[in-house]
Amino acid sequence: MSAHLNIIFAPLIAPPWLFLLLGLAALFVFYALLRRARGALWRATASAFFILALANPSLIKEQHEPLKDVAIIAVDDSASMQLENRAPQAATALDALTKKLSSFKDMDTEIIHVKGSEETDLFAAIDKKLAAVPHDRLAGVIVLTDGEAHDKPSSYAAPFHALMAGHKNEVDRRLIVKEAPAYGLVGKNASLTLRIEDTPKAQSENATVIFRRGKGESQSLTIPVGKDVSFEAPVDHPGQNLFVFTAEPVPDELTLLNNTASVSVNGIRDRLRVLLVSGQPHIGGRTWRNFLKADPAVDLIHFTILRSPMKMDATPNTEMSLIAFPVHELFETKLNSFDLVILDRFRSQSLVPDEYLENIAKYVENGGALLVSNATEEGIPPLTFSPLARILPAMPTGKLLTGSFVPDLSEAGKRHPVTNTLTRIAPRDGWGPWFRQTGSRNAHGETVMTGLDGQPLLILDHVKEGRVAQFLSDQFWLWSRNYRGGGPQAELLRRVAHWLVDEPELDEAALHASSDLKEDGWQLTVTKQSLHDDSDSVSVTDPDGKTSQLTLSPSPLPGVLSATMPVATTGLYEIKDSEREILAMVGPKNAPEFGEMIATADKVKPATDASGGGIFWLDDRADGPNIHRTSASAAQEGWDWIGLVQNGKYRVVGSKAWPLLPPWLAALLILGSSMLAWRREGRG
Repeated sequence: MSAHLNIIFAPLIAPPWLFLLLGLAALFVFYALLRRARGALWRATASAFFILALANPSLIKEQHEPLKDVAIIAVDDSASMQLENRAPQAATALDALTKKLSSFKDMDTEIIHVKGSEETDLFAAIDKKLAAVPHDRLAGVIVLTDGEAHDKPSSYAAPFHALMAGHKNEVDRRLIVKEAPAYGLVGKNASLTLRIEDTPKAQSENATVIFRRGKGESQSLTIPVGKDVSFEAPVDHPGQNLFVFTAEPVPDELTLLNNTASVSVNGIRDRLRVLLVSGQPHIGGRTWRNFLKADPAVDLIHFTILRSPMKMDATPNTEMSLIAFPVHELFETKLNSFDLVILDRFRSQSLVPDEYLENIAKYVENGGALLVSNATEEGIPPLTFSPLARILPAMPTGKLLTGSFVPDLSEAGKRHPVTNTLTRIAPRDGWGPWFRQTGSRNAHGETVMTGLDGQPLLILDHVKEGRVAQFLSDQFWLWSRNYRGGGPQAELLRRVAHWLVDEPELDEAALHASSDLKEDGWQLTVTKQSLHDDSDSVSVTDPDGKTSQLTLSPSPLPGVLSATMPVATTGLYEIKDSEREILAMVGPKNAPEFGEMIATADKVKPATDASGGGIFWLDDRADGPNIHRTSASAAQEGWDWIGLVQNGKYRVVGSKAWPLLPPWLAALLILGSSMLAWRREGRG
């Protein structure tokens, strides 16, 4: 606490009028002096006292309480600061700084920690803190960082100093996927652009890169350092295709975290070619056509067999109203060009010779997809002795089952991804009834829907490399007509068709893995679709080659097993079960924090230069520079010291005023000087 004296003026009239009177008085006094008039000085004195009385001066005694300056210390706790000994360097320097600053009793120190898992907004964090600090009390800003900031430097009214963690001559290599498409056509190549950059300069002319994708496949590439290189990656399947590239390390490299880059390309089919063959016209036939034509990505070929290819007719072809069914072209020449074949109410193999049915069976066994909607007329001969018998999930008995029933999901259907969402889309108590279905026997595969008396209604099955779906009723058209509430007909047909063409999200044994960053580090989550198991285990191989077992247990989603495990190492993980192997990248993808990782002062230099601050490497002095209090106009850094401005701000906690010219004294002085002027003039 200290006392300060000040003189203040509180004019009795408006200041403009006061200055006008002062000017007029000065003019008259000047004129009197110019004429050498007697008593001019006394009149000037009287005028001065009069104007001073109007100015009303007072002596103020104030009690001042000094206000402390504020120094901000920003500690970079981002992911790049965890490399080598950067974090310990910063911790040692922070301890030393706080001890040095504690010796200044006129200054408070505030410390902020700047997090950054994918990027470091260092200056934004400092600006947020400074918003709560009066700008005229800021002594300066000191940052402990490796220099990897990813936002634009701000300007500061006080010195900005950077204490650099890390080493001045670090070496690092990073692999960049510069360009990659979000989508790619299945069966085609996705064009990627790769680049390898070495910092501070190229360590070799070429570098070896290992390219890995699903199913454990890998390929070795040699690409030049510092140049963009095009690469064609095959898109094998619909859904996400993960491509991982790993560049060989260089001697004394800072980190291998940015030697690996991954890109996920969503595989889509160019066009889905579908062959729909109707054995006979029926009321539900248009349901299939409308469903398939509603999808612009589907190329539909539709035939209804109205004339048997074996029928003999003497009518000339030019006079025929109906062409013969092109059985040879469809089931011999172009069969393998179709992604999906649908046989709707295919009544008898007599419509198509056995040799062509054999082609259909081989087409499925070699990876094709077949959907059969069986006829529902009494006495229809079963396909027991047809070549299709070996691929059909169930044999129709030819017996017609009639009666009102609402289709239901079996236990497997409640877990199968094709049907497990149907009741969420439309609750089953709102589904309309069906009235007939075909009896069947020897059912195998997965019965996902049941009908009358619990008989199989929809069966899904894998046949060698292909897939087969079999409807044992054709009355799903009732749902499309919204009969008595209808049902999820469009969603059911869509999901069955997509399962048949091997869409990954509908795979009943799909294995997936994903990673997330939590407060305590990265976590790997593995999920597996399962129709029957209540638990399972997978092997997880980390980037260091260590393998561990992870037990999967039921999740809230039906038919899904899952487990989560913390991981200490970021990079490529291999997950395997008894049938499948997938890859998963743990760690940020294309995050700025894991791009350039060498310690550099280039990104903080604009802020230090603009504010007069300094840059010091903790490698040279572990406890940091000395600290001096400086004036705002003085130098703020030296070879072994940094400056923090001493602003000298205070708060007035008390004051007392004394008028310097009280009214009685003003009147006495004005009258006295006026009388002396009159007396001096009277003598002349």
